[in-house]
Amino acid sequence: MEISKINWGDDSAERDNNLLSYFVGTESYNRLLQKEKSIIVGRKGSGKSALRKKLEQDFLSDENTHVINISPKYSSIRNILNEKSLTEGFGEEIFFLHSWLRQMMLDSLCTIGHAAKGKYSTDSIAFSRDIANQLNRTSKDLVENISEVLGRLKVKAGSLGDLGLQLERELRNVADADSLEHHITELTKSGAKFIIMVDDLDLGWDNSELSNNLLLGLLSATSHIMAISENIHVMIFLREDVYSILMEKTQHSDKYRNIERIRWGKDELISLLEERIKFNFNITSSPPQEHPIDVVFPKTVGTHNTDNWLIERTLSRPRELIQISRFYTESVAGNDPSDDILKSCEGTYSTWKLDDLCTEYSNQYPGLSEVFSYWKTAFFRYKHTLRRDDLDDMIFRLFDEATINQEWFNKFVSEVDLDGFLNVLYEIGFIGDFVLGGEGGSKTFYSYTDKHEPRFEEVQIHPCFRKAVNTVDRIRVKAKGI
Repeated sequence: MEISKINWGDDSAERDNNLLSYFVGTESYNRLLQKEKSIIVGRKGSGKSALRKKLEQDFLSDENTHVINISPKYSSIRNILNEKSLTEGFGEEIFFLHSWLRQMMLDSLCTIGHAAKGKYSTDSIAFSRDIANQLNRTSKDLVENISEVLGRLKVKAGSLGDLGLQLERELRNVADADSLEHHITELTKSGAKFIIMVDDLDLGWDNSELSNNLLLGLLSATSHIMAISENIHVMIFLREDVYSILMEKTQHSDKYRNIERIRWGKDELISLLEERIKFNFNITSSPPQEHPIDVVFPKTVGTHNTDNWLIERTLSRPRELIQISRFYTESVAGNDPSDDILKSCEGTYSTWKLDDLCTEYSNQYPGLSEVFSYWKTAFFRYKHTLRRDDLDDMIFRLFDEATINQEWFNKFVSEVDLDGFLNVLYEIGFIGDFVLGGEGGSKTFYSYTDKHEPRFEEVQIHPCFRKAVNTVDRIRVKAKGI
């Protein structure tokens, strides 16, 4: 088949109809299938939604297991965060705890009430069927449930603080928690199993106190509902940066440390490409290949093996690898792999990746795109490996000349906090901490791969961003201006 005709699949796992045909299993997947973890953490594009889709298929192979998907829409989250009553007295973690409990239990009862065939507890099945019929087979969405709980509370008090010692009891009453919990418990005693998957929580999240309380309430609700029965398991899929922020906001972070952190090794990432290539061969009736990746990609790029070259230009996430592969194959004419075309795609991919990075961290660090716009013009054709004295000069200049009116950036400028700014660049993956020498030789540590306390004596700009910010590979002399 022609290389340019390869279909790498949709960027969104939810919209990729062929995902399960070329899904690559990992150790993370195996642990989650065994229900060993309830919080799944990964950076944007690391494959969280793909995991959820595959896990749902496998859990449903057990006829007693009911999978409930809760994926709030962007507009739902924004409506919640814009609700004046929540910002002025009701938007505490404990309020959202009971709202999430109500959501999860209603969704579970609706699912089993619609699908059950009478093999569970008679009274609770009847109750579930009534719920399903009342709500037209599907539960209310998160906004409707929160509005209902909020409306009932406002009849009783002007704010949560007005409820005093009766707060917990009143919240359980308005959320119908006792009744819903009773019937869920009876169903699990009869053999029903519930897997509740909560995803897309970063949609609309803005790092405000209210948005963080919304998610902290979910974490608390998860602990509560899983304590009801061993036949209830909740899986929360969180972006890694969002998870880190939440752990800084709660006094109970120790309860949420047993997480599944999604990490991809080189072999797993290359397997991901190979499975997609095989799928394309199969659907076009092309003959199978022993090494399918060699049919599509050149074996080397310059002096580098292509697999290493590709992996080095990602932050070890599937979406990035698929994107650079897509840019490459769409540019190839005919059936012959081309290292020249692969190299020529690097600039387009690098710009895409830098834009993607700025979007990923737009809530924590708004204005990142302006930082990098200044960087790629002011530091044009600077080397990608930088010593600390060079870095200090560059950041001083950035602080002095760049106009970036954002609170986080202005704080660094006013305090002349060079280390704070470097830690941001390290955290987001733009730079790595280059450690020279030692028994293991030189190594660059990046935040997404290693537990490491950066020293910043020397750093390297990550390969996937070098083209986008106009660095050069081989100039080793000090560039003009630093």
